[in-house]
Amino acid sequence: MAERPNSALRFAYSTINWGETPDLATACAEIRAAGWRAVELFGHSLDWLGPPDRLRDDLAGLGPATLFAAVAVPTTANQLHTLKRHLDYAAAVGAEALGLVGGARLRWRPPSADEEADLARFGEDLAVYGADRGVTVAYHPHVGCTVETEAEIDRLLDRTQTLSLCLDASHIALVGEDPLAHLRKYRQRTGYVHLKDWARGKFVELGQGGLGIDFAGFLRELETAAFPGWVVVEQSRSDVSPAESARVNGAYLRGLGYAP
Repeated sequence: MAERPNSALRFAYSTINWGETPDLATACAEIRAAGWRAVELFGHSLDWLGPPDRLRDDLAGLGPATLFAAVAVPTTANQLHTLKRHLDYAAAVGAEALGLVGGARLRWRPPSADEEADLARFGEDLAVYGADRGVTVAYHPHVGCTVETEAEIDRLLDRTQTLSLCLDASHIALVGEDPLAHLRKYRQRTGYVHLKDWARGKFVELGQGGLGIDFAGFLRELETAAFPGWVVVEQSRSDVSPAESARVNGAYLRGLGYAP
């Protein structure tokens, strides 16, 4: 399919598949070789990333789209301090958003009202700090975390004003909900999005999943809304190699008419 000439969607590729402490220069070279032009830096500690100038050398032309980190519930002042430093770093390197996931969800009961309120307070404090520095903070509803479902997203957003969402098509589908409906409902509070696919109990390359996700429709919905945020392909693991998965995912998007 020919590239969609009027598409303003911006794509990035996550480093999650390379792990928290990869040879970052090599990982970025593999992402560039697969045709991607921007990257989400996923779960890397700041002492490991090093100063911004070193990161720019490792990126070697890749745009630093977003950073991604985790929070545990109950939250702590130390967590807030650490994630504020992540926001300072994001601002220094020109990343536009910090994705945030957590806390872990107990298997034998849903999150309590106090746990939901704690996460909301923490996320809002962080989002206000980020907004003052030009960085969006986007909470990622995620299977196995404090916020999974539409009802839980509603309660999070009711308790916050500045905090936005990182909607993930696969995690929405995994809890039996509709990714397109979520995009429409939460359009004004969505900072950026994640794309990945799922089959046979594991994450797989786009288009190879079994959840029936309409990725073409998801992307058209973003286009219709003139979505300004990043579209990050985030394949958490690979049966081939991270580099090959990056290539396959890029080819899938090109088949839909998009240039990653």
